[in-house]
Amino acid sequence: MKEIPVSKRNIIVAIILAVVIALGILAIQALPLHNGSQPSVSNQEDTLASKAAAAALEAFFHVDYRYEKDIWLNDVCAVSTPTGCQFISAGADLLWSKFQEARADVTATVTPQEKVAETATEQVWKMLIALSAPLPGSNKIQDTAYVAVIKTDNGWKFDRFLLEPEIKAILARQAMTVTPTKEGK
Repeated sequence: MKEIPVSKRNIIVAIILAVVIALGILAIQALPLHNGSQPSVSNQEDTLASKAAAAALEAFFHVDYRYEKDIWLNDVCAVSTPTGCQFISAGADLLWSKFQEARADVTATVTPQEKVAETATEQVWKMLIALSAPLPGSNKIQDTAYVAVIKTDNGWKFDRFLLEPEIKAILARQAMTVTPTKEGK
């Protein structure tokens, strides 16, 4: 049988990722849903939270291979929570090497689509991302992302991208809370 070496760092990242997914699913199940179907922002806190989410995604997807990884990472971390910065930093080396190999030069325009869940200190937003060019390994120039933002002492900050199981949990909760409308009224 062939032995496959695995570094301690990769094991730690995998464990952290598993814990984040599990905690994210539990947190999402505890969040009240936002049942408004309006993509418009309803109040000042929502405006600030959605702007924080958009700024973070624009920083994350603003990739110029000619710059150093640390410049890109500092820009992303400036609009992120410490946890969000750590999470992005964990995969930054591999990600940046792909950007440099592909000579990626990309900017993004991000538009809040809908607040899908919230507490007093956390909001989850569905965001539309329009890229100036596809990222390495993709042919997409438009995509949707679900992100969590956290209210900190310094305002709203990006915390993380939601992972597929978390997104499915939110969408399943939304589907369960949709009430049929009465016809004829």
